[in-house]
Amino acid sequence: MTHALDDLRRNLMAGLRLALFMPVARLAFRIDLAQLLLLFVLSAAIDIATDWVRFQPDASFSLLGAGGEFFTLSVLVLAAAAQALLFRQRSLALAIPVLALAAYPVYQLVHIAPYIVPAIESWMGSSATHALEIALTVWSVAILVRSVAVALVPAHSARALAGGLMLAIPIAFASLLMPSANWWHAGSEPADGRYPNPASEPVLAAQQVLLDDALSQLDDETPGETDLFFVGFVGDARDEVYRQDLLAARRAMDERWDMRDRSISLVTSPPTLLDTPMATVTNLRETLKEIAAAINTDEDVVMVYLAGPSTADGALAVAAPPLELLPLTPVVLRALLDEAGIVWRIVVVSSCHADGFVDALKSDTTLVLAATGDDATGGCAVANGSTRLGAALFSEGLSHADALQQAFEGAQAGPEPGAPAMAQLFVGPEIADKLKELDRGRAKRSTGKSV
Repeated sequence: MTHALDDLRRNLMAGLRLALFMPVARLAFRIDLAQLLLLFVLSAAIDIATDWVRFQPDASFSLLGAGGEFFTLSVLVLAAAAQALLFRQRSLALAIPVLALAAYPVYQLVHIAPYIVPAIESWMGSSATHALEIALTVWSVAILVRSVAVALVPAHSARALAGGLMLAIPIAFASLLMPSANWWHAGSEPADGRYPNPASEPVLAAQQVLLDDALSQLDDETPGETDLFFVGFVGDARDEVYRQDLLAARRAMDERWDMRDRSISLVTSPPTLLDTPMATVTNLRETLKEIAAAINTDEDVVMVYLAGPSTADGALAVAAPPLELLPLTPVVLRALLDEAGIVWRIVVVSSCHADGFVDALKSDTTLVLAATGDDATGGCAVANGSTRLGAALFSEGLSHADALQQAFEGAQAGPEPGAPAMAQLFVGPEIADKLKELDRGRAKRSTGKSV
């Protein structure tokens, strides 16, 4: 066992050099079945720790996370075996997986850095964080290509590139090929006493004040212009990732549309119980009524973004134990919008099984974008601290598209060409023209700022 651990240490040192593109030879690695097993266990342990950091302190362990680990190992082994036959080097069947697994721990540790030090993500901002994700993806592919290059004898650049892509492509599309889950997921109650009980008197007393203050800070509409107002709603306190998803959405809206005084967030989350109004049906009703009073209902548009898990009947879950809160159903949301008198509506639902929102909200003056699929492959799936639909719309679409409708259509299709659509999109014939008014208004304001 001591000998195997010493070989593991040597492999990790050689793997570090491989990942950092430092000189390293195949002879620096110890290649055998024992090392393949030890490196796989180490990689899985790092992933377990990564998921725990993301979801702690409210985290519950799940063995379902093993599915992704075994899928990745299977891809490595099968693709390496195929290359061993293709390139007529039988040793590649074991060498490639060992080299790749030896190099990946440094990549995994860099990838987890923003979760270990949250200040990194806030300092970088959404655009830089997205750029970092792209850079890490390129680095990951480069590691696989170099693993094949080092394993080949003699070296052959074209074969190394082809072999690396044979490894990278099925891993990149893993979510489309099989369901996957995290090792840890958010539990139903806080794991410690840092946060107040949602039913405690200080929280209940603060909530009305918080809502009143937030609503009083909303700007009135601009006469003669088509304004866009934003309402974010995250109602399930049991999973912190949806709050992060909403924060990213608001950052993107602020950067692109300068909406700091025309947006409000309703969030049910343990860390924000004393500083942010909770996402309840009652608070949403009051918010929509106040916004309707501040806008010109004949010309201004209200965008509502809903994110969170769904109930069995497709409603948006609203939960803050021990409080008993009503879920937000499609019919209730339609009633709240009608009651407030809001005519021009954009509704985005980043929740699983959200198709019912499209049917319930359809009208000539409404755009609805609702996630499809499930929490493994659909638009509601969570990755890198955001829902897939939220990232596609706010980090990609609304931040970079020239036109609003183009952004929504791009988010519906998803980032992978040829992949199933991640959302269902309905655009009423009249709201389509209103989107163009918003585009012209934003372009006009941008031109004015640049002068």
